[in-house]
Amino acid sequence: MTEEKEDLRQQQKSRETHSGATRHFSGTSALPPVYLPRKERFRRRLGGILLLLSPLLLTFCCQLITLRSLDKTLLWFGDHPLSAFLTAGLLFFTELALLLALGRPFWAALIPAVPIAVLAVASTLKELVNGVPLLISDLSMARQAGSIAGFLRPGMSWGRGTLPALLLLGALLLSLALLFRGISLAPGRYRAAGCEMMVVLLALCLFTSPLQGFAAGEEGETQSGRNERLGLLLGLYSAGVDSVMSRPGDYTEGNLNRILLDLESEAEAAPQPEKRPNVVLLVSESFFDVTQLPGLTFIRDPILNFHALSKRWPTGIFLSNTYGGGTGNVEMEILTGIPSAFLGAGESLTTLSDPTAYERLPSVAKVFSTQGYETVMVHTYTDSLYNRGTNLPKMGFQTTVYQDDFPKDSHEAGGFLSDHSLTQELIRRFEAKEDSPIFLYGLSMENHPPYHAGKFFGERSGLGTESSLLTQEGLEVMDALALGLRDADAALGELLDYFSGQDEPVIVVFLGDHLPGLYVTEEDNLYTAMGYSTSSNTQDWSPEEMKKMHSTCFLVWNNFDAELDVPQAVSCTSLGTRLLSWAGLERPLYFQWVDKASQEALLYRPRLFVSGEGIPYEKPPQDSEETIAVWRNLVYDAVYGQGYITQQLTALSP
Repeated sequence: MTEEKEDLRQQQKSRETHSGATRHFSGTSALPPVYLPRKERFRRRLGGILLLLSPLLLTFCCQLITLRSLDKTLLWFGDHPLSAFLTAGLLFFTELALLLALGRPFWAALIPAVPIAVLAVASTLKELVNGVPLLISDLSMARQAGSIAGFLRPGMSWGRGTLPALLLLGALLLSLALLFRGISLAPGRYRAAGCEMMVVLLALCLFTSPLQGFAAGEEGETQSGRNERLGLLLGLYSAGVDSVMSRPGDYTEGNLNRILLDLESEAEAAPQPEKRPNVVLLVSESFFDVTQLPGLTFIRDPILNFHALSKRWPTGIFLSNTYGGGTGNVEMEILTGIPSAFLGAGESLTTLSDPTAYERLPSVAKVFSTQGYETVMVHTYTDSLYNRGTNLPKMGFQTTVYQDDFPKDSHEAGGFLSDHSLTQELIRRFEAKEDSPIFLYGLSMENHPPYHAGKFFGERSGLGTESSLLTQEGLEVMDALALGLRDADAALGELLDYFSGQDEPVIVVFLGDHLPGLYVTEEDNLYTAMGYSTSSNTQDWSPEEMKKMHSTCFLVWNNFDAELDVPQAVSCTSLGTRLLSWAGLERPLYFQWVDKASQEALLYRPRLFVSGEGIPYEKPPQDSEETIAVWRNLVYDAVYGQGYITQQLTALSP
């Protein structure tokens, strides 16, 4: 017994000699094994249990943030146990690989926890703003997170589940830091081999068919649907798997050439106007007829000019491909005539994985440019969002103007350059043009979210905004929106007054890009409060409600009394080819196809198909399948495929 005590004493002395070194809990340590005190053994066992549970707890915290309710989170775990444990299992192998690579238990848990928490919070905030969770394509704008955060309303809730989840996650990480303080795995070849094995195992799980088959959903499944079925992390993984549009089964060179022959046989020659008109496309941020909202009254009409112009000039419904945000996607669909439903789940027209595709895509701006027009884009914000600085020059814009290019004394309103400043810059660009006609594309920002009492620095609209259905905070949000609409309407009147006095022919097309997101609380927004919408959750919307919530308004005006063929409804897909037609320009075969196809498929996006007659469906009806199949082949050929006929479709006739 005395000898055993002496051995223990020598071991303790050896440990004290190495007290400045980091402690290891591996048999590969240079030090001989020691008998640990009971307290130390308990600490390590407790740390090991927490480390083992951390993947499941991280999955739970992620879902608590995104679902914003403990009850909903527990219900989701009960309804989707396989998705929950698959997510936790993948995180377990990730943490194990990190543990073997770094040797530090705390860092193995921290490294995946931080980006996952950020993704969950970002998805929740986006859903609270416009009813849609984070998309794979949104990740391309991560560098602009600061700018995007500026669009959030002051005092806006981050979700009821966010703080409890972050506190739980913080407690977990703090516990691991304390329990594993000064402890690490000893280096060795077995640790390196184990790390390599974990990485290979993760790759096999993520990039082979079993998990991909489980994560795959039905064609056209929305990100909200993916997240409901799989959770946020596997939902994003599922979108990533489907990020590239699958090759259509009938995509062959022979079939594409047959399509080309059919289009050539049906091609129409454009009537040549005596003088080519200048064309101004003005896309106004979140513009719509706010007076149509039920239970809302104004002493003064917030869009007086638009209503007066509507009695003289063609107006109608503009069908947007988005709700609450995403102007860049509306913009690109107008320019290209490509339905967003034809892209992979993880892509958008602003974030195509192949950057060279923008040089091949059909583009309205390219058509104007190749027919002698000067093409200018003017935006009252920076080029940081939607890759405009890179993409738009490739799309045919010879000149792009952003906020830094405006005169230094330009007027600001609502935190952005005002719509009045935009009108003045459009006029300056028109007056500075050469003898050739000009295609001017203007994009406003003044009426961009956030909407709140302080948006215009305390200024009220003076319109007498009233509603018995809204709280005081709701009225303040609505009054800020009405003030922005009033200024947009005034700027429209100012622009048309100027062009009315010009001798050169001018066509002006004015539209609202999408309905504004008007969320006040997590569970409610102003649309539901006023009975305009049945639910703040877009997944609950019927096709009829989807169409209504994707509808704004448009106006077509000209100063030479042209009788233009303007339909009652246009969409972001069909507007571009209409612009070319109204201007009397020759339209490439692709835009002639879009014009024809729009008579059957006016709008096609996930969960919403609007027929040429304006009838909404969740999916394309059977009698439109042939049109959709041809259109899908044309898009695939231009964006992803071999380009068998893309050049012939986008070029003008010789």
